[in-house]
Amino acid sequence: MELFIIFYPILIFLFIILAISTMRSSKRLLTKKPKNLFPIISLKKHRMIIKVIIKFATDNKYEIDHFDSEAGIIILSKPLSFFSNGFFFPIYITQKNDKILIEIGIVSKAVQVGPIPKRILERCINGIKAYLFCAESE
Repeated sequence: MELFIIFYPILIFLFIILAISTMRSSKRLLTKKPKNLFPIISLKKHRMIIKVIIKFATDNKYEIDHFDSEAGIIILSKPLSFFSNGFFFPIYITQKNDKILIEIGIVSKAVQVGPIPKRILERCINGIKAYLFCAESE
């Protein structure tokens, strides 16, 4: 009985976090960029970069929540897991003179603290960089 009293509030908290993470939408990221975007500069063509990001997402089991090639916005997501509440990865692609600026961010679907979001974002960024490096020129 004592264990039930201890674990009951924890179970309720986890259920609330689960409910929040499943209901959260990525639509707000279409109009408002998150803080702490990581920039990548590329000399590849806009269309090639979008193809590379889509290939990266499908190969690594990211869901594509939003795709707008004209606006240069792709929002990837990872579902809830044992160690995280799920994340959105907004990617903004803009032309800067003869270069392309790719900005990648991370937004938790629920409250997430600690080093886990930073590590997950680093993995996503490094994966996209590797796919860009390996991409053939158009």
